Amino acid sequence: MEQTKHTKSDWDETYQLINWWKPEQIHNAKVLVVGAGALGNEVLKNLALLNIGNIVLIDFDRIEYSNLSRSVLFREADCEDNRYKVEVAAERVKEINPNVNIKGINGDVTIDIGLGLIRQMDVVIGCLDNRFARLMLNRMCHKVNTTWVDGGIENLSGQLSVFKPGTSCYECQLPQQAMEQIRYRMGCADIAQRNANFGRIATTPISASIIAALQVQEALKIIVDKGSTTDFLYIDGMNNLFLQSKYGENKEDCLSHYHYDEIEEMASLSHTDTVAAVFKLLAEKYKVAKSDIIIELDHNVITEVTSKSSGKATSVFIPKPHFSDEEQDKHKESEGDVLVFTKFITQIDEAFQESDKSLKDFGIPALHILSVLVADERRFIELSGDGI
Repeated sequence: MEQTKHTKSDWDETYQLINWWKPEQIHNAKVLVVGAGALGNEVLKNLALLNIGNIVLIDFDRIEYSNLSRSVLFREADCEDNRYKVEVAAERVKEINPNVNIKGINGDVTIDIGLGLIRQMDVVIGCLDNRFARLMLNRMCHKVNTTWVDGGIENLSGQLSVFKPGTSCYECQLPQQAMEQIRYRMGCADIAQRNANFGRIATTPISASIIAALQVQEALKIIVDKGSTTDFLYIDGMNNLFLQSKYGENKEDCLSHYHYDEIEEMASLSHTDTVAAVFKLLAEKYKVAKSDIIIELDHNVITEVTSKSSGKATSVFIPKPHFSDEEQDKHKESEGDVLVFTKFITQIDEAFQESDKSLKDFGIPALHILSVLVADERRFIELSGDGI
């Protein structure tokens, strides 16, 4: 018997009975999922079942046995093989629905994902477990005007928030004490490791499935132009209480509100290009001297560290967020030694001597949007040559 060949539209044939369902819009939708833990597993499962066409997933953790009780996509063998969550989750999503295009990025959203990718998304779904990562994601989404849906769970309870640039903002709602804790964490070198060791919260698969379902429901409404109806929703699972509220007005001086206007897409630029090649191309494009170009960095690049105990200085070239505890131990004179960052780079200009280094060497991720001063005029340039 000849096997029936199914089309992408066959999958959601039943969904198309919904009068507002827009199959092409849903098939072509692009969704970024940040985090592949308990919430992320449920979100990915729901997106796959809804036939969302394009998913990008980012996470830096490996699967542990304790994850299995709350993660529908992971298996015991994945723990034994010490596999990364993004790798396994992407495979299992394809098993659920082969129609879905999914790309996994093994990294930290705060440093390893380009603004251009977030800009291309119809919606971002945050499945995070700490305020620092939420704040960074909020700032990135505001820069490129992308709505994001945040979720959090604890015990039998959970909460859901939708943040639309210009309307609502995560940072504006944070209490002062929380911001002080975040500022402390922002000063630390090894961001990814710090997030990984921040601490665990008791959660259940019940709260994960409820909050994730609501997150995907809000994302679906955004995709089909129905708009989200939620600012903040808290669910007390122990008493079955649903509390919904509106956020207050945004603060005028909030740093998250910084927006990138008039982003220029440059298909000829990639984060793998050398500094020399980038300066040559920009000088030709804008008809200016190379000395009139300055690329501003989102974070410092450490070029020298000095041992506090011995005073010995060592040359390095490491983006500060990637300067892990393990990397620092290599340069310490003793176990109790402290390293001081004595030289660092905050921008790239014509005076930079190592022009054969690539933008990637500076910690600039694929498809990022550079903030560049061209003859003192600020321009926002997307490294469109990277693609998704």
